[in-house]
Amino acid sequence: MSWMKPKTFAVLAACLTTAALLGGSLGIAVAGTRQSLSVGFNLVGGPLQADVPPAQFVGCIPASSWSAIYVWDGASQSWQHYFNPTTVPAYVNSSGVGGISSIHKFSGVVLLMNQAVASPKLKDSPGESCS
Repeated sequence: MSWMKPKTFAVLAACLTTAALLGGSLGIAVAGTRQSLSVGFNLVGGPLQADVPPAQFVGCIPASSWSAIYVWDGASQSWQHYFNPTTVPAYVNSSGVGGISSIHKFSGVVLLMNQAVASPKLKDSPGESCS
């Protein structure tokens, strides 16, 4: 970097570091808040406090509004699923056939919606209430 003066490089590095820290912390700060879920594919953040069973994760949104949940399992390098239990037999969601047993904290979750939900509440821990 012979064309850039050391002071200029230091200021540039400090600015980039500050932007990265503020951007990352802002993402964590607003991760629990969701503006709305639209019809179709929605990528949402998983729970922040503890692993949550999929039925509890979506327990605060209307049962008729969603059809499926998908998460990527890094260990098996495959997608796991959880379909709305009001529409499929129970064996479809069993872990033996790729069903989600628990949504791990900080995971990315794909939520397929049938209806839009304006102010959704997705649980961050198993004991959390819907209010």
